[in-house]
Amino acid sequence: MVELTFYGGVNEIGGNKILLKDQDTRIFLDFGKSFQIQKKYFDSFLNPRKLNMIDELVSFGQIPRIKGLYREDYLKHVDPNHSLLSGGNEPPTDAVLITHSHQDHIGMIPWLRPDIHLLGSETTKNILQYWQVTTSGDGSEYLDWYPSFQTKPRKTKPKKGQSSFIRVRTKAKYLKDEKRTREFTCLSPQKTVQVGDVEVESYPVDHSLPGAYAYIVKTSSGNIGYTGDLRFHGHAPELSNRFVKALEDTDIKVLLCEGTRAEDKKSFGESKLKEKLATAFASTKGLILVNYPARDVSRVSTMCRAAAESGRTLLVSPKQAYYFSVIAGEKDLPVPSDDDFRVLLPRKDWGIWGNQRFDELLWAQDYRYPDPVEKIIFEGSDLLTPSDVVKSPSEYVVTCSFFEFGLLHDLNPQSDTSYIWSRSEPFDEEGQIEYDRVLNWLSHFGIDEPVTMHCSGHLAGSEIQDLIERAQPEIVVPIHTERPDLFTDWHKDVRILEQNDTLSL
Repeated sequence: MVELTFYGGVNEIGGNKILLKDQDTRIFLDFGKSFQIQKKYFDSFLNPRKLNMIDELVSFGQIPRIKGLYREDYLKHVDPNHSLLSGGNEPPTDAVLITHSHQDHIGMIPWLRPDIHLLGSETTKNILQYWQVTTSGDGSEYLDWYPSFQTKPRKTKPKKGQSSFIRVRTKAKYLKDEKRTREFTCLSPQKTVQVGDVEVESYPVDHSLPGAYAYIVKTSSGNIGYTGDLRFHGHAPELSNRFVKALEDTDIKVLLCEGTRAEDKKSFGESKLKEKLATAFASTKGLILVNYPARDVSRVSTMCRAAAESGRTLLVSPKQAYYFSVIAGEKDLPVPSDDDFRVLLPRKDWGIWGNQRFDELLWAQDYRYPDPVEKIIFEGSDLLTPSDVVKSPSEYVVTCSFFEFGLLHDLNPQSDTSYIWSRSEPFDEEGQIEYDRVLNWLSHFGIDEPVTMHCSGHLAGSEIQDLIERAQPEIVVPIHTERPDLFTDWHKDVRILEQNDTLSL
């Protein structure tokens, strides 16, 4: 018998954590963060505490209570005989099959024990490495794992009142010999790999993040289709169509189908978005500011093309430029090259870069980026500064997310400045509060309200219906949606499940 247990991803958008059991094989389909739970209990200043991290995440249902699944350094710190410790046994899960590297699909992986195998696309692996390099803390340990809560003898004689031991910070240089690397298998498009008792077929799909895969999992009770997140209106619709054709050609027992936009009637594509952006850019006399998902390579490519058509150049941050270099090997979606954009160096710390009143050797101390990002800054990149933009504002389209709004003080925006919002509109109270702050900033600088120009990374309802009709599965399970009820109009056997429910096949 095959069982699918839904520890996340049902009756919510994201948080996918679906455990597949087939004979002696256990595979998680994604292991993501539930934003619904995150928003319910936490915010920027209230988060699970490191001292008791796994227990607190389990308590709120962010991760399942499964013995032997999690990092022993965290559990033993709480209690050397913690009930979730494995007792030296093998992990209760063979692998995590990753669809793509959005946080709602991979965000809880850092808390898994390090010998759990990860599988996904090569681009997904590269993005996980990017996350690990550019963020700090144990919550970024997707691929490389360091022991936490470690102490070391003090090298010098302790002073009065000092311990003879010191606490070792994660990634400290004297832990380098203790680093462990998770095993990650890079899957090949349209190839089959054996994972225990099941076979996994991998299909690249078009989504708002590169490296996204969907899967057909062949089990002893039938074939399971798992869409992950996908769309047909991006730069590579043929990828998603190839996956649906594979569903058509396969006898599908269960289709785990995303429904983020189940209530929407139709989709608006990247190609039409590019036309709208190019028109808007060309009709704006002054500076253009744009806010879009920074790692959405399709959107960045759209921005670059629209900017070029209107005689402008897209400016990105050093961190974004590093990201493009990390995913440069992505074969399925267009990745911007150095000729498509330029790097805008924001003012940081003292803000003295280029200031002749200070020694040039002091300039670099403004920037404390990870080493690969600093290479972009300090090793010959053709950088622009805000003062360069002020001199010729009509030549540029400047990337300006909410967290980069401090740039406005340096860009001296005039009344002919335009701000374009190219991401999802706020869909909850927290998002509306952030959006209101955007409006306040723009108003302060005399800039009109944002012009929204966006297209989603997900299917519209009519496209979901078409996918289901083409796949002809026996059973449909709506996932990654707050409107599973709409699926009942599209298939005769729809199972609407709750968190922790199990579907037996």
